[in-house]
Amino acid sequence: MSKRLIGIVLAAVGSVVLGVISAQWFFGLYDRTVPPAVLTSFNKGAAHGAFIAYGLGLGIAIFCWTLLVVGLSRFFRDDRARAENRGAEPKA
Repeated sequence: MSKRLIGIVLAAVGSVVLGVISAQWFFGLYDRTVPPAVLTSFNKGAAHGAFIAYGLGLGIAIFCWTLLVVGLSRFFRDDRARAENRGAEPKA
């Protein structure tokens, strides 16, 4: 596998993990905030599933944003950085 593919896979996995961690954290806030008298086991399970689904969506959105930023970054480099990456002498 190429370094680029490994980087893309790591970015995808890291983004989805970050999304799921944030979903778990927000579900914890939800669980502590909603009073137990109004929270049934069905509502709690459905809310947990919804939080996880939205967390996966957030992870995919973070991954797409990362790909967009990496793809557009080449347009914002100066000539000196491009020359150093190619190993050539920069223009004065």
